[in-house]
Amino acid sequence: MSLKQFCVLSVLACSLSSPCVTSAADLSVNGYIQPGGACGIALGNGGIVDLGNLSSKDVSSLPNRTVIRNMPLTINCPHPTKVGVDTIDNRAGTRPPEWAIYPEVLGLGNPAIGYYDIFSPPYGYNSLADGRRVVAIWRKKGKTTWEGAGDSYGNWAPNTTMSWELGSGPVAFKTLTDVLKVRVRFEGDIAFTDELEIDGSATLELVYL
Repeated sequence: MSLKQFCVLSVLACSLSSPCVTSAADLSVNGYIQPGGACGIALGNGGIVDLGNLSSKDVSSLPNRTVIRNMPLTINCPHPTKVGVDTIDNRAGTRPPEWAIYPEVLGLGNPAIGYYDIFSPPYGYNSLADGRRVVAIWRKKGKTTWEGAGDSYGNWAPNTTMSWELGSGPVAFKTLTDVLKVRVRFEGDIAFTDELEIDGSATLELVYL
């Protein structure tokens, strides 16, 4: 099936600044177009991960210089359908060079700031398909076998299709709800001489299996 639905996750609406700099936050909301009869995918809060305005002191005090936020995900289909989700990093060219070897690392618009990644917790704690608990699985591009499930963390990486299973292989459903984790990790040597804008953006594209 050639129809594709998508939503855009933005890790922005935020800036990093020294204590003496006045900061302003811009919100960006992106959505999706859903033809009749197709499945639709949507993210909570319009797909915005709002970290607020952070000072150098705020960043330094974070455990491992890391922030984790929840991002609700909902997929609705008119009838039971097997689907997957592809992740596209719209800021792939801004990943820190030392982290770019890891496929799950996504860019924040400036390699000097750091990176973020998206993952599904193990055991399917937050994943429900038509009210049944399911677990995240994934398949690398060009591969035919699915990996994951159980106690594995599912990384929403480019060149990887995510899906959900109940027993064996992707499960068909009408409604799926999940809560993804968005983890932002700041570099340890950020130069706070001026305001730095966080501008991460990834497209989650629905594909039919």
